[in-house]
Amino acid sequence: MKKFYQKFLTVLLLIVLVCTSCRSVTINSKPDSNDSEITTSDKDNEADANDSEEATAEQKKFDTFTSDLFKEIVSESSLSVHSYFSYPEDYGFKNCPYTLGDASKESFDEDNEKVQKYLDELVDFNYDYLTDNQKLTYDILKTDLEDTLNFSDFYLYEDYLSPMSGIQTSLPSFLGEFEFNAKSDVKDYIELIKLIPDYYDSVMSYESEKAEKGMGIPDFWIDSLIDSCNEFISNTDNHFLITTFNDKINKLSDIESSEKDNYIKENTDIVKNSILPAYQKMISSLSSLKGKCKNEGGLCNYENGKKYYELLVRDITSSDKTVSEIKNMLNKKLKKDLNSIMVLSYKDADLYDKMDKYSFDTSEPDTILKHLLDKITADFPEGYDTNYTVSDVPKDIEKYENPAYYYIPHIDNTSKNNIYINRNETYKDMDLYPVLAHEGFPGHMYQTTYFQNTNPDLIRNLLRYTGYIEGWGLYAELYSFNYSGQDKDTIKFNKAMQCLSYDVYCLADIGIHYDGWSRQETKDFITSIGYDESVGDEIFETLVEDPAVYLAYYIGYLEFTDMKETAESELGDKFNIKDFHKFILDIGPAQFEIIKDRFDTWLSRQKTTA
Repeated sequence: MKKFYQKFLTVLLLIVLVCTSCRSVTINSKPDSNDSEITTSDKDNEADANDSEEATAEQKKFDTFTSDLFKEIVSESSLSVHSYFSYPEDYGFKNCPYTLGDASKESFDEDNEKVQKYLDELVDFNYDYLTDNQKLTYDILKTDLEDTLNFSDFYLYEDYLSPMSGIQTSLPSFLGEFEFNAKSDVKDYIELIKLIPDYYDSVMSYESEKAEKGMGIPDFWIDSLIDSCNEFISNTDNHFLITTFNDKINKLSDIESSEKDNYIKENTDIVKNSILPAYQKMISSLSSLKGKCKNEGGLCNYENGKKYYELLVRDITSSDKTVSEIKNMLNKKLKKDLNSIMVLSYKDADLYDKMDKYSFDTSEPDTILKHLLDKITADFPEGYDTNYTVSDVPKDIEKYENPAYYYIPHIDNTSKNNIYINRNETYKDMDLYPVLAHEGFPGHMYQTTYFQNTNPDLIRNLLRYTGYIEGWGLYAELYSFNYSGQDKDTIKFNKAMQCLSYDVYCLADIGIHYDGWSRQETKDFITSIGYDESVGDEIFETLVEDPAVYLAYYIGYLEFTDMKETAESELGDKFNIKDFHKFILDIGPAQFEIIKDRFDTWLSRQKTTA
């Protein structure tokens, strides 16, 4: 929850945007107009819980606490409410403030005070009285709040702006997804986008303060950001923030035509005369920061930078492994993958050609998703009837957007799922089969809708762990090779090659940010593995701009595969892959030490099952 509190808008966007079968979830059903109460799941009345009067009272008190905490956090901004609900007023969210947050030290400190308050309230509960499901929520939330407080001394160490996942591209993506289900939604949208210039001013003040204190970003980073901003403002008349608004409002039936025209005019005016100039101002501010960077390398070059990187790796991977343990694990995996590639290519010299030439029968996204949905039934538990659309990333932002991404559906409308494919020239040769496995089935869309339909405690909708989520996405992506129709050796070769890339990027990330590798040392490492030196500069700059970003995917993947291999080894013939996947999906996004604690219990039960 670190980034949710400390960088409200930035993390909110990351929560609803995941780069990389369905019934509506129940929130005490849909309330009457006079009933705005939101409650947590009734499934906590479990037989294994202490059923004394004291325990029952504590369980009800805990449900109230988590429900109130959820409502308090979500209601801090109309933006947050619209991020989680399609029909917020039906659930008691009315007249929430219009704010995008800010990047000030004052807000940072206030957020930490809130986190400490929540933690103090949480630890007052009698853990032994809680149900198993409540204990899981307690463990996740307590660990999250404690981890958040560990960042309280690192105000200037994070970045709002990055070419890969910065606010300058993620905010427009989010606005394109903002739902219009009633006139009130349009009003909220208009009021929120009016705040963008001031919010960006706050971000640039933060970046200027960083530069003044010797923590400014490198010129190559600034150049990439300026390019992305220029791309965003290049299509003024038909900008996607204008066209998407027009499309959405014209579908509403509760607004008169003349009123629609007024809203369309107002939005167009804000985009052209407020938002686009805010990007132009950001370009000017970024340009003024050039030449002020004192560190073009890793985080470890800053005071206490190694400590910050340790905390960042913990936060972004959801793993309690130390950086040194992760590095050792990656070195072993690197050797294993290199050996697999060597052995397999010696066995079949045509494997490289087979891998390069292979493509699925069709590049039609819907056909691929239906194929995957059919195939996964053998190895994954039954999901839910999922409605989805696959769309192209808007051209105004595609150059600096991810290859693909999935938007997490609203809590009260889990049947609406959107996947976006980037059709930019950069990704023209992208194989959609593994991409759609990662974003769709059995990846993000499948995992998200599955978990949402277990009716988890509401607070867990805010506790989205990148290591689990992206680790599962990569696990699903590589698992999908089993359904591709390739022979076993080609599948093994493909997986090893994919893992090798992650081995290299993750080890280079640690080298740069923890061990202090220079640009040349990074290039030397990359060429020692067999990569061309020409890619060295790109890798170095990418990792400087987004520390630990590849670790988020790969460490989670390795945690999942480690548990899978342990289960296979200890259960032998009793191992059932569908049961293993069900365990991972049922527990949902969490820190891996908490998952592995439950995994040990699950494993013991599986051993005693006939």
